Amino acid sequence: MFGLGHRVLPFLAFVSLLALAGCAGSPLATTSDTTSTTTQAVGFAAATPDQLTDEQQKLEAIEHPTKADLAVTGPLSDHVLGRADAPVTVIEYASLTCPYCKRFHTEIFDQVKKSYIDTGKVRWVLREFPIGHTSGAAWIVNRCAPDAMYFKLFDAFMRNQPEWVSLEVRPDAIAAVAAKGGMSRKQFDACWQNAETDKALRWGKARARQLGVSGTPTFFIGETKIRAVPSFAEFSEMVDAEIAKPGASLQIAIVRQLIPKPAI
Repeated sequence: MFGLGHRVLPFLAFVSLLALAGCAGSPLATTSDTTSTTTQAVGFAAATPDQLTDEQQKLEAIEHPTKADLAVTGPLSDHVLGRADAPVTVIEYASLTCPYCKRFHTEIFDQVKKSYIDTGKVRWVLREFPIGHTSGAAWIVNRCAPDAMYFKLFDAFMRNQPEWVSLEVRPDAIAAVAAKGGMSRKQFDACWQNAETDKALRWGKARARQLGVSGTPTFFIGETKIRAVPSFAEFSEMVDAEIAKPGASLQIAIVRQLIPKPAI
């Protein structure tokens, strides 16, 4: 019995830690508008108003974010998968320590990518929403790495959460997982605790809260917000409905014509 408990207790502790990570984790909920929110808690922990920049404090909640509102990038440019002219843009807000984000990434995203991103139907935007110091520290590393490494690092952090997620920030554990995504220790040390990236991520989180993001994962499909982990079938239904809107069908027909046909 002791041997079993010795194995189970660390796992339960890890699950409990992730449960406190501020993820959404609720049944699928969608809305074409957002609930009014404030930006009182930004940054990697619950920042107080005096810790916010003047610019962050001026960010007022947007009651009904439009596509133009959602397109604002701030000091950090977006990392994107898919065609720039895809008829539908999906924005994902994620925390690297969130188990629900991991679930979507490891169980559902590959199907989404194959069916919608690789076929030119969806332009996928991944944005950072750090929850807690550990997530924030890892996002700094992920963000200041070379652009070509961004999604590889994201994948490594998601798939290996138990190896580095803890209440205390563990640089060596984070560096070990970053190495699986192709980052050398020299690159890691250069990125670690980058003040400019930290500042930019705080702005991005404040902006996300302005758009109604309060937990992870949160998705925007067009202007529709989803505050949970959709199944592939649910995701497909929502994206297909967005594609069916006036103007989107013509755009996707053009995209299909532009996709190179495989050589025979």
